[in-house]
Amino acid sequence: MKNGTEMARLRDSVARIEQRYRKSFAALYLETGLPCVDEALRGGLRRGVVHEFLGAGYDRVLCARPTHFIARVLARATGPVIWIVPAASGQGTLTLAGLETAGLASERLLCVEAEPARLVGTMEDVLRTPGVTAVVADLTGPLSLTASRRLHLAAEHAAATGFLLHRHDRPLSPNACWTRWRVGAAPSGPVILGRRALLPFAEAFSLSLLRRRGGEALSWRIGTDHAAPSALPLAAALAHDTLAQGASSQRSGLATGAVWA
Repeated sequence: MKNGTEMARLRDSVARIEQRYRKSFAALYLETGLPCVDEALRGGLRRGVVHEFLGAGYDRVLCARPTHFIARVLARATGPVIWIVPAASGQGTLTLAGLETAGLASERLLCVEAEPARLVGTMEDVLRTPGVTAVVADLTGPLSLTASRRLHLAAEHAAATGFLLHRHDRPLSPNACWTRWRVGAAPSGPVILGRRALLPFAEAFSLSLLRRRGGEALSWRIGTDHAAPSALPLAAALAHDTLAQGASSQRSGLATGAVWA
C-alpha cells in the first residue's frame, strides 16, 4: 500500500513537471508550422524579441510572401496582434482578406497608421503594452542600431514579439534584431508520373535565415511537390567554388541539393 501511494505521488509530480514544461515551452517560441524550420530553431521563432523579414526579387518592396508567412505564424498563436503601417504611403500593401486567407482572424488584428518618422517609436510603445502578443511594422527604410536596441528592450520587457517588414530595397546594416529572414519564390521540380513530367507546383517558396544570434545562417526550400525540404548553411550555399562545395559535402546531417536564397 505504501509503495502504491509513493508511486501515485511520483506520477503526480511528473505530470506537474510536464505541464509546467509545456507551458514554458509555448511561452518561449512561436511555431512556424514547418517541422524542419522549428526543429532547426529548437522550437520556432523566439518570443519576446524582434525578427526582421525581407522579400526577394520583384517582391522586395511589396513583401507579399513575407507578409503571408508572418500571418501564418501568428495564426497559430493566440492573443491580439497590432499591425503598424505608414500613413499615406500609397502602397496598399496590407489587405485584411489576404491576412485572413493566411489564417489570421480579423478579430485578433488591430491596424494602426503612423507617420513614417514616428513608426518605430509607435512600435516601441505598443511593444511595451501589456497583453499584446505581437507587433508587426511595415518599414520604408533601414533600421538604425539604436532603434533596434530600443525595440529589443521593449519586446523583452513585455514578452511581446516584434516583426519588422522591410518594404524597401535599401541595404540593411547590422542591428540588434534576433533574426533576419528572406522569403522568396522558388520553382518546384516537376512531378514525375511514369515517363511523363507534369508541370511543377507554383506554391514553393524559399525561406532563408540570413542571420541569427548564436547560430549559423540556413536556407530551406519549402514546396508542395511532396519532396523533403532541404536545409543547408547559407554561406556554403551561396559559394559556388570547389572548395566551398567540398566543405559543404563534409557536414553531417545536412541534405544535399539545390538551395534557393
